[in-house]
Amino acid sequence: MSSEGDQPAAAPVLAYDGRIGELYSIFLVNVLLTVLTLGIWRFWAVTRMRRYVWSRTSSDGQRFEYDGTGGQLFVGFLLAVLILGGLAVASAVAAVLLRPLGHAMAVLPFVAFELTLVVLALGAPFSAQRYRLSHTLWRGIRGGMQGSMIRYGLRSLLYSLLIAVTLYQLAPWSALRLYERRTNASFFGDQRFAAATRARAVYLRFLLTCIGVALLGAVVFGTLFTLQAHALAGLAHTRDPQSIQLAMGRLLPWLLVAYLVFGIGAALISAAYSAAFFRHITGHTTLGGLRFSSGVTGMAILGLLLGNLLILVFTLGFGLPVVIHRNARFLAANLLGQGVLDLSSLRQTEQAVSRYGEGMFQALDAGAGIL
Repeated sequence: MSSEGDQPAAAPVLAYDGRIGELYSIFLVNVLLTVLTLGIWRFWAVTRMRRYVWSRTSSDGQRFEYDGTGGQLFVGFLLAVLILGGLAVASAVAAVLLRPLGHAMAVLPFVAFELTLVVLALGAPFSAQRYRLSHTLWRGIRGGMQGSMIRYGLRSLLYSLLIAVTLYQLAPWSALRLYERRTNASFFGDQRFAAATRARAVYLRFLLTCIGVALLGAVVFGTLFTLQAHALAGLAHTRDPQSIQLAMGRLLPWLLVAYLVFGIGAALISAAYSAAFFRHITGHTTLGGLRFSSGVTGMAILGLLLGNLLILVFTLGFGLPVVIHRNARFLAANLLGQGVLDLSSLRQTEQAVSRYGEGMFQALDAGAGIL
């Protein structure tokens, strides 16, 4: 965030100076306490990690603060579980009562329950963002967010149906509309974030990505299918189960190679679109007089994602602090700002602080998110 005396040139908005060693000390204590408490400590573990990352992130020389608590996450999780359990019991009772009217009627409560779960799951990231933002402070000023997670979830469900009907071609439009919904509902103090994006600006890259991934899949799995067909043709005149099993076993490594090649190739092809998407949303987002931007490249995103994956795989998950550190540094390096945020007029938000808004996210999405 820029102050009034800064030159209006694009420059990093955030600075991160965390240390991997400090993250590891928090992480290892969290792992031990999570094991000893049979998983209950994970709510406090997430909170401790967030407090550290927030405190090591600054803007305009002022550090951020996070004042959420593990108790809030735990109580929110319990409330979400009670709500979901109550809905499950209610649907079962309704099914029993409707059974005399026919099998189709008895199934309706379970269908309604499943749809409700989908809406809640799709809306949970909205309430989680509201919780995190309302517990984030900078210069003593708190963030905030308006809106309903249910309406956001219903909108997400509708967009998902449109994506399916259009054979995935509305995916960029859907992602941008949902980003706008979250961003335009967000505040920092009494200043509102604003986003106005255009799907056509990223659609061509998206279409080329879809074509590239489809062609790659056709080549990779077409080759695998050809190898399988040749192997089976060679066994056409044998009924020896051992020979058939041996031949199929020889194809297994090729299957693994095919999935690996396709996964890496798809990531390479998709990286350029991911970078273009990120540049577009940041370049069309403002906070007061501050306009955000980014010059992130596809190779940078690819390096981040593949690096994180390799770290987690080869350390069996114990490289998580390194991943968190890499993500925080990446965001700080690639989120730029241009213009002025008038600090003299920035006032505290009047929005209510979210106390348990992340509970449904914890219950339905395992609460793995730190940032």
